[in-house]
Amino acid sequence: MAELVKHEPLLDAEQISPTLGATSYAEVLDELAAFAARQPGVVDGERFMSQVTSLGADDTIAVGGGAFLPHLKSDAIDREVVVMGITARPLRVPVESGEETRGRLFVLAAARPDEHAAYLEKVASIAAALRAEGTIEAILEAGDPQRIANLPAVREARRVQRLSVVDVMDPAAQRVYPDMPLPDAARVLIRGRHSALPVVNKRDEIVGMVSEKDLIKAFLPGYLRISGGASGEDGGERESTDRTLVRDVMSKAVLCLPVEASINEAASIIVNKNVDPLPLTREGKWVGLISRRSLIRKLLQF
Repeated sequence: MAELVKHEPLLDAEQISPTLGATSYAEVLDELAAFAARQPGVVDGERFMSQVTSLGADDTIAVGGGAFLPHLKSDAIDREVVVMGITARPLRVPVESGEETRGRLFVLAAARPDEHAAYLEKVASIAAALRAEGTIEAILEAGDPQRIANLPAVREARRVQRLSVVDVMDPAAQRVYPDMPLPDAARVLIRGRHSALPVVNKRDEIVGMVSEKDLIKAFLPGYLRISGGASGEDGGERESTDRTLVRDVMSKAVLCLPVEASINEAASIIVNKNVDPLPLTREGKWVGLISRRSLIRKLLQF
């Protein structure tokens, strides 16, 4: 399980911007980017600012209480970079869930591309500190960078460390089987909001992987024929797709990771090998998934 251990202060006064003049989230990113580019550790300010200003809803975590955590990996820095900014009034912010919420407090966190575990732990640590009772209110009331840095919740923040894949995985809740009709498998993915799922046998051993891409390849030809108005073929195309089984379209080569593996191994595979989601196994049986989004979402619970 993850542990919380004493660490250095979450931020010092030099990492906290004076009140931001932004009137939109895009302007918040512009101001934070310019402020962060002057921080130690940034080796290419122009490139770093471009990366920060390109962040969107998928890169923004709503911590709660009107605080937001835009985050990124950047090759324009040589160490982690964290800055904080506060706006004069609440702004609407799009977040990963697809919703829009309002808030005034923004903490930008960046790490090098090869620092997978450190990046995840830093994001989790910031989220944990901000979610502590009364912290956001105290920061907003303090206002001044030095006073914020001197707050106990900021000065004595604890850092999440020693994460395991079990800490951040999504448990295996839904099953897709090789002999399942493809439309049924599609419904499982849609209901669970999965981009892909392992295909398992009755012993929960992984025998393949079915993804949104596989479904699109299977369903698209029939849709194109139907939308093109081919006479008399509508029912035949639909019936053909209905008869297609998962085993007919699934990928049989699946990269998995045992639950004993480190969070760094999992993050490295997801990022460097572009495996998303990554199935996890225990004694050869499927027990859970890790994806880019679930990594960040789960870390907020610590």
